[in-house]
Amino acid sequence: MKFAKNLIIIFLLFAIVLGAFAAAEENRKIVVAVVDFTDHTGKNLQNIDQVSTEILSTLLHNTGNFIVVERAKLQSILAEQGFTMSGLVDSTKNAVQVGRLLGADFLITGSILTYGEKIVTFKGYGISTEKIVTELNLNLKILDVNTGNIEYASLLSAQDEVLNTNNNTTRSDVNERVLLNKALESGVKEISVQMEAKKRSVPEKVNVQFFSTPAGADVEIGNVFYGNTPVTIRLNPGLQQVRISLAGYEPWEKTINAYEGLEVKAVLEKKQEEKKVKIEINDGSN
Repeated sequence: MKFAKNLIIIFLLFAIVLGAFAAAEENRKIVVAVVDFTDHTGKNLQNIDQVSTEILSTLLHNTGNFIVVERAKLQSILAEQGFTMSGLVDSTKNAVQVGRLLGADFLITGSILTYGEKIVTFKGYGISTEKIVTELNLNLKILDVNTGNIEYASLLSAQDEVLNTNNNTTRSDVNERVLLNKALESGVKEISVQMEAKKRSVPEKVNVQFFSTPAGADVEIGNVFYGNTPVTIRLNPGLQQVRISLAGYEPWEKTINAYEGLEVKAVLEKKQEEKKVKIEINDGSN
């Protein structure tokens, strides 16, 4: 009887722990960093690159499904690495490196492709009507920091129509920022659907501490520089290629199995000095 009670208690505890783990996994939010958009319209839209970032970051945050890296943190990492926002858009390698340093799962960026008006005229029964259509088109891209692949790409558009009948115009307060917000709202809905399916395949990152003797050595993981020892780095669990190096010392290279709380301690050995060969010239004199 006592054994049966203990068995029931163990089973209930196991069910509670399993349920808590499943709930935590289900509620884990994906970490994203939003990079400034580029403006290809040729219209010199004022601060449209930063405005795009702010709108998209806010919309993503408001879904409750994402943790959005603060812009100040992104800019700090860029300054440390000597990169620019535009450089991230042009270089997947740099984007992946910065994304890993930020602990992000995905980088999101895009481009404002076109912005302008077109007029369609209708005439009949002595009435002339113009339909003025203001349209904005943009593209949106999501880069998987873990693989370096573009996980999602989409073309988005938004427009507003104003009617002008016999010079009586129905006015509209719509401008590029309103249309931008409208287009990005539809984009965020698509992103949420895509990322929800992706969520279960994104591993929970773990904290790994790196030390070296002597301290101050460079830490590279997968050929990406993360900082100098001692340093704590958030990594995907599993096998990782690590290189710890310091001028004047032999590099320390190992494959580690990253898990929460792991401490990696590297003892660096000085490089062997090249043997100096002294050549004596015998000129025959005593």
